[in-house]
Amino acid sequence: MRRVIWFAAAALALVLAAPAATATTTVQIKSSGFAPAKVTINQGDSVTWTNTDTVNHQVVANLGSFASPILKPGKSWTHTFSHGGTFHYHDSLHPTLKGTVTVRGAPDQVTLATSVPVVKFGGTVTLTGTVSNKKAGETVTIVQLPYGQTTKQVVATLQTTTGGAFSFNVTPQLSTTYQAQWKTLESSVIVQVQPLIKLPFVSRTGYFHFYVTAATSFAGKTVYLQRFTLARQWVNTRALTLGSKSGRLISVRFVRSLIPRGRWSIRVFMPATEMGGGYLDGWSGTQPVVRH
Repeated sequence: MRRVIWFAAAALALVLAAPAATATTTVQIKSSGFAPAKVTINQGDSVTWTNTDTVNHQVVANLGSFASPILKPGKSWTHTFSHGGTFHYHDSLHPTLKGTVTVRGAPDQVTLATSVPVVKFGGTVTLTGTVSNKKAGETVTIVQLPYGQTTKQVVATLQTTTGGAFSFNVTPQLSTTYQAQWKTLESSVIVQVQPLIKLPFVSRTGYFHFYVTAATSFAGKTVYLQRFTLARQWVNTRALTLGSKSGRLISVRFVRSLIPRGRWSIRVFMPATEMGGGYLDGWSGTQPVVRH
């Protein structure tokens, strides 16, 4: 009897000593939104997003702590949450789709967040964070890893202020991972970049002159002239090839020949597939065009 009790106690000890198994929660991306839109997991667990829609989607944390590649229909992406907290996210291609992941567990000892997760080329982003001891005078190093590179670059060495806080402004040239390092700890965020596309009002000579600005030339790349329909959707009306300075002239007469009668809003759209990596889909502001 004593041997039976001993073996039972030994088996229980092994069970208690075994590490807790991690789990993966699946979230479907549908045309109507994320399903489920809110999930709760434990620290160290993962969430897998699967695109069950017929169009592309992209999962991006509101504060930049994670971002998936563009997910085509049927594709999945998994992210492991290594620390506790509440993570709000959205679909960067369809911003009305939103979700939340609540992670039970201890938070990181150094935090890092961005003022915006996506910025147009040339825009400034503010990185902010705190260290857990809340002390001023702590040394925090900010490093960056731009898209396509493998070596991190130090961009700033900061001293924390009241409450252990720090901040720093950056102007990413293309999608970049930023990291705050404190002692042996680190925390990362991703800032994604859209090219700057300008579509000024039609000139006196009757032409629109639009151009695309980024850290690289897009000469010879394809953009699309789009029209906003009565169904409140942007549709492609004509593919256009960019010139040697990543721009193009188009006449108002040409634009009018592409649209129905009435007053319409137009814009220029450039898909990320034309940019060679490091940039998100980009679009210009709108301009009105009337066809009588």
